[in-house]
Amino acid sequence: MESSPPTEQSSPPTEQMLRYSKRRNLVVFGIAESSACATPKALAAHLQSLLFEDAPSSAAPLVSCAYRLGKWKAAQRKSRAVLVELTTVSAKHRAFKASSRLKAGRIRLDEDLTSQQMQQRKGLSTDFLGLKIRGFKPFFRGTTLKYRDGGVVRQCAKGGANKIRAPAPTIPGPRPAHRLEHTNVAMDPAEVLQQAGVSVSKEFHLGPALPFSMGTAGYDSDLGLCQPHSFGFWAHGRLFGLIILLLLSHDADARC
Repeated sequence: MESSPPTEQSSPPTEQMLRYSKRRNLVVFGIAESSACATPKALAAHLQSLLFEDAPSSAAPLVSCAYRLGKWKAAQRKSRAVLVELTTVSAKHRAFKASSRLKAGRIRLDEDLTSQQMQQRKGLSTDFLGLKIRGFKPFFRGTTLKYRDGGVVRQCAKGGANKIRAPAPTIPGPRPAHRLEHTNVAMDPAEVLQQAGVSVSKEFHLGPALPFSMGTAGYDSDLGLCQPHSFGFWAHGRLFGLIILLLLSHDADARC
């Protein structure tokens, strides 16, 4: 008598039915307990505007019902999770797209899992922690543990976190030098000599102020110094030479 070929083991019907009934559900964490959301109807309306803020007000609501999980205790500080039932599975996927926006308000979305699925996630808790220690941002999709490796989403099997190398640290490149604007200032030769300590007679006229270009300068972020790249002068040759001679003679007198 020939034996029948072995059949693959499948989940119990009760488990399949539970997963099917939860396929349109979401669990929302971080919704504050308030009197404005005390009733299921008010809570559903609040979650409709929270999850689908871009939906027009005239459109049919995508949240069928919503209610708190567990009983509220007087000494309880953490708000209870909210079970949200949506109209379609596509509405559930659409609500998940708001996860990054809601994280700023410390609101987190998760799937409505069965007890068996929760146990499967619990078996991956060590790998979840290992990925976080290595610098990754792990997350679950159902019972599958995933993480982002750069711009690629990868899957981590049970016990596989120890085989994954930590991402290479990013070394920031050199910052570009800050450029100062080209400025022209009027420079009086008499003032230059007075600042250098050379006495100038009132009757001695050195001429009008000369245009003096500061040019451009680059700031070295590592040294903290201002390094000139160009330094232009527009001055009359004889007058400029006279200023140099006066400064040299003043320096020679000071040494004597």
